[in-house]
Formats: sequence, C-alpha cells, structure tokens
Amino acid sequence: MSSRRPDPLAQVSDFDIRLLRIFRSVAECGGFSAAETVLGIGRSAISQQMSDLEQRLGLRLCQRGRAGFSLTEEGREVYQSALQLLSALESFRTEVNGLHQHLRGELIIGLTDNLVTLPHMRITHALAQLKERGPDVQIQIRMIAPNEV
Repeated sequence: MSSRRPDPLAQVSDFDIRLLRIFRSVAECGGFSAAETVLGIGRSAISQQMSDLEQRLGLRLCQRGRAGFSLTEEGREVYQSALQLLSALESFRTEVNGLHQHLRGELIIGLTDNLVTLPHMRITHALAQLKERGPDVQIQIRMIAPNEV
C-alpha cells in the first residue's frame, strides 16, 4: 500500500505569489546573478527565497552551481504555471480597476419647482455630460416640494 503525500500547496498565499514572481525573474534572467539587478535584492536573498519556494512546492526547480544555471523539468512546468497564474492575477487587477472607471447605477435627483428648465442652472448640460461618461447610468428626476428635498 502506497501512502499518498499531502499536497504541498493546499492554499496559495501572498508569500507564495511573491516567491513565484522572484522565480519568474530568475528563470527569465537565466540565473541568480542576472536577476539581482532586476529584483533589486542580493544573490543570497534570491537563493534563500528560491530555496523557500522549492521547499514549499516540494520540488527542485533549478540546477545552480559552478556548472551554471538551468531549470529542471519540474522547474519548466512550474514556470509555465506561474506565468499563467501571474497573468490571471494581472487580468483580475486590471478588470477590477476598470470597474472604478465605468460609471453605472442609478442617480435620483430631487428638484423643487421647475429648476431643470432654467438655463442658468445648467442642469441639463451637466446631465448630458454625465450620460456621455456613463451611458449605463439611469437618471431619475423628481419634482418635489422644498421641505421634502
């Protein structure tokens, strides 16, 4: 009977994502020394963080030493998966930030008398500009008594 080892990544943390970003840079630079400048951290710190990632994943990601730097087979697979994950995170960030730039919803305006028709109030001008910026905004204007405003 073989015992199955528990999954090393039961959950992906912010720390794991940070380590994967470092790994991506190291892989793309072709080694620790070349990644120092890109990452702005020293070779020993990179080495420690790569060791942390390998330990966390339970995989050897790269060969390093006097013979040079190269990704292992598992390292190449983790690199491809890391690219997909980091791309998905960037897409998520871009989409969520885009939500703040897209006006939508409902605007209810309560006005007394017929202020909307007075030219010097420029209400219709302001509403037209709002509709240009946010065509999905639903505008409701209600004429109500001053004490209800």
